[in-house]
Amino acid sequence: MRDFRRIILRRVISLFVTFLLVICINFLLFRMMPGDPLQFMVPSDPKIPDEYKKMLIERYHLDDSMSEQFIIYIKGIFTLDFGESFIHKVPAMDYLLEYIPWTLLLVGIASFFMIVIGMLIGIIAAWKRGGLFDSGSLAFSLFFYAMPTFWLAMIMVMAFAITWNIFPPSRALDIGTQFELTLASVKDLLHHLVLPVTCLVLVYIATFSLVMRGSLSDVMTEDYITTARAKGLSEKAVLKDHAVPNAILPMLILIALTVAYIVGGAFMVEYVFEYPGVGWATIVAVNEEDWPVLQAAFFLIAVAVIIANFVSDIVMLYLDPRVELS
Repeated sequence: MRDFRRIILRRVISLFVTFLLVICINFLLFRMMPGDPLQFMVPSDPKIPDEYKKMLIERYHLDDSMSEQFIIYIKGIFTLDFGESFIHKVPAMDYLLEYIPWTLLLVGIASFFMIVIGMLIGIIAAWKRGGLFDSGSLAFSLFFYAMPTFWLAMIMVMAFAITWNIFPPSRALDIGTQFELTLASVKDLLHHLVLPVTCLVLVYIATFSLVMRGSLSDVMTEDYITTARAKGLSEKAVLKDHAVPNAILPMLILIALTVAYIVGGAFMVEYVFEYPGVGWATIVAVNEEDWPVLQAAFFLIAVAVIIANFVSDIVMLYLDPRVELS
């Protein structure tokens, strides 16, 4: 128990140090970017008085020193107040909160399919290692894993939306409509989700299938698997009751971390499909040099990854005592 508490304490300290680094980098990164946010807030119009520009500079603390801006930034961290969006004139976090549900929906559906399908492919490939299915699934997984996400998204738009006109090319709903709890609205939403979800699943499915294949292949060489076979158990029983439950442990960490990283990977998919998620809003904010929105978005993503990493470590400590001993 004492060793377990010591390990937890080390994880908490590591989490705290990482969190501090994220805060500092998140502050410095956008102030090192070239350009002037004032150019996006004020159009190039000679009729706009200088007093208005000075008001905007004071309002957003653009003329304050770096130390003064950092103090304001740190104070806002504890209240999730990253300031007001330069472009949309609303609190940055409130602006992002409108897009978070759409990203969670996209990532949630994609994660479910990529985890289930990826693990199933990995299990069958390890069970029939060296066979046709193993070779074919390995080639299939690596092919899409090496493919740039944005390029695959554009190919899917050209093929299935423009050439064959099977699915809509962009957005989450038809233009001029809002989501409602009706059958027609849900059907419309799912119709728009097919292409972006499929794109994410194809790109990330290799992560789960390859890890599951490697983990299960290692487990199948253990002595207790040989003992189970010697007892007369069928291969399916050995696989289901002995091999898979032990091989699935590394997948828990992978699932926790990958789901957090998929949020970042969904940026290109959301932008190509003009899907109204956090990724789309973040890329637009980059083009507009909207510092508050960028800081809020990067902070949320970094915190999601840090927490996912911490949770996966704790889960592994409970499920696998060998981790604690090592």
